[in-house]
Amino acid sequence: MGKSGRAYASGKMGSRRILIVKDIGLIVGVSFGITAGIAWLFYDSPVGMLSGILVIPMVVILVQKEKQKKRHMKIQQEFKEYMYSVGNSMQTGYAPERAFLNAQIELKKLYGESSIVVNLLEGMEKRLNVKEPLENILRDFAADSNCEDIESFVEVFCYAKRSGGDFLHIIQTTINRICDKAEISKEIQMVMAEKALEEKVMCVIPMGILLFFRVTSPEFISVLYGNVLGVCVMTVALILYGAAFFLAQKIVEIEV
Repeated sequence: MGKSGRAYASGKMGSRRILIVKDIGLIVGVSFGITAGIAWLFYDSPVGMLSGILVIPMVVILVQKEKQKKRHMKIQQEFKEYMYSVGNSMQTGYAPERAFLNAQIELKKLYGESSIVVNLLEGMEKRLNVKEPLENILRDFAADSNCEDIESFVEVFCYAKRSGGDFLHIIQTTINRICDKAEISKEIQMVMAEKALEEKVMCVIPMGILLFFRVTSPEFISVLYGNVLGVCVMTVALILYGAAFFLAQKIVEIEV
C-alpha cells in the first residue's frame, strides 16, 4: 500500500473509532436494563447485578454483529449498483479506470455522502492521478470492505487485467453473478423477516411469563427466592434461556 493508501486507511480507522464510541451509550443502557431485569426477575436481589459480568460481553457481541450485518447488506446493495454502473461505462468504451470513477460519481448521487462504498473508495481519483495501479486501489477496497463478493470480484478483475483476453466479457460475467447473488440474498432476507419476528416473540415469552407471575402472583414463585435451591434453579433456567436465545439467533441466520 502506497503513502496515499496508508493515509486513506488511517482515516477509515478513525471513523470506526467514532462509531465504537457512539455505540458505548447503547451497550451500557441495554446491558444495565438486562442486568437489572435478571437481578429482579431471577434472583430478587441486587446481588443478581453480578450477572452483568456475562451480560455486557454478550451485548457487545450482539450489537457488533447487528452492525456488521446491516453494514454487509448495505455494502451488497451499493456494490450491486456500483457494478451495474461500471459495466455500463465499460460497454460504452470507457477505460476501466474511468469507468470506476464514473460509477463512483453515480453512486454518490444515488446514496449521498453516507454511502459506504463511496467512502471506502474515497481517494481513488487522487491515487489514480499519481499513477497508482487500479488493481492496488481495488485490493485495498476489497480488504476494507470485508465482503466476500467484492474480494472475489477484485481477484477476477486483477487476473483478467494481467492475462488479457476478452477482458470486458470476463468482467461483465462476474458482475452479473455478483448482482444475481445480491438479488437472491435480498429475497431470502424478505422471506426470513417473518421467521425472525417469530423468533423475537418466542424469546420474549418466557421473560413475559415470569414477569406476569412476579407482578400478579408473587407468592406463587416466592419459594424460588432467598434460598440456595431457588438460586440454583433460577441460574440453570437463565443459562438454558440464554442458550436457547443464541440458538434461535443462529437458526434464523441464512447466508448465501
